[in-house]
Amino acid sequence: MNDQGPLRLAQREHPAIGVVLLSELVRDLGYDPVPALRAEGLPAGDELRPTNLIEASRELGYILRILGDVPIPELGLLAGRRHHFSVFGMWGFAMISSSTLRSAIQVGLRFIDLTHTFLRWHFIGKTGAPRMRLEEPVDLGPARRFLIERDLTAAVTLLEDLLGHRRGLVRLSLPYESPSYRESYSEIFSCELEFGADRTEVLLAPDTLDATPLQANPTAAALAEQQCNELASRMAGPGSTTRAVRHELLAVPGEFPPLAEVARRLHVSERGLRRRLAAEKASFRMVLDQVRETLARAYLRDTRLQIEEIAERLGYSDAANFTHAFRRWTGSAPGRFRADTAYLSERTRS
Repeated sequence: MNDQGPLRLAQREHPAIGVVLLSELVRDLGYDPVPALRAEGLPAGDELRPTNLIEASRELGYILRILGDVPIPELGLLAGRRHHFSVFGMWGFAMISSSTLRSAIQVGLRFIDLTHTFLRWHFIGKTGAPRMRLEEPVDLGPARRFLIERDLTAAVTLLEDLLGHRRGLVRLSLPYESPSYRESYSEIFSCELEFGADRTEVLLAPDTLDATPLQANPTAAALAEQQCNELASRMAGPGSTTRAVRHELLAVPGEFPPLAEVARRLHVSERGLRRRLAAEKASFRMVLDQVRETLARAYLRDTRLQIEEIAERLGYSDAANFTHAFRRWTGSAPGRFRADTAYLSERTRS
């Protein structure tokens, strides 16, 4: 992963529904998801709610741990089958009430940031055969196949919810070799399969785009789209004071402005900023530590940067100070954390 990968993930937040669904699946398969949740600093039990917002980097770390703990190669396919429209809230409602499949795809892509996908989805329908193309904005490492399988299977599950069938799929192209469970692919996608392709792409039958969803309702669709607009605006805006401070701390890679500078950027006095953070049971030091910890975990897990280089990027005078802070956050030394996560990744690949 390039150096910007961890930063970009640390800047993003996802609805926790993906973590909730995967945790339920893991539990149903006879495994305990709680250790992996706690290891990534994620809530567990009743505290883990689908509407929570969590850092994408922590979600990815959780997925990697689960892949190391649960020896079921087709876990991504199983996870995707749990992604019915109802779990997506207003985003799913906007899609299923659309007048055609084409309009459902368009509204789905317009508000894709309301979901927990790590991939970038594109609809290509103006020239040639209509198709959906998936791109990877960051290197997803050992979680790559899981996330592609989860998202593609979720898309097919949504297609079934919308139309009552999945006959619109013509060909599925995948950027990795055929797995041992290829028959599961055939059962789920019911179309031509191309493994070892240079991209991830779903070819659609042209007439499928004009199909009417079973629950099409123009009035409901307009209302749902309005709600999606409001939700997207809320997520894109500064949000809470804590989130606004976090955004400013992540604005320039490797540079963490002091409280006075952050207050100036947010057009508030230093005293006012402290008061607002305290009202959210936070402090500037706490937010700064959280940002540093998130980036530290990502750099250690996803790059080959030396400990000294990571310490410098996080604003520490030397590796010893960084190591002391990292032990305080995680209970582990940076080197041990890197070794442990590398071991989990290796188990996932094998």
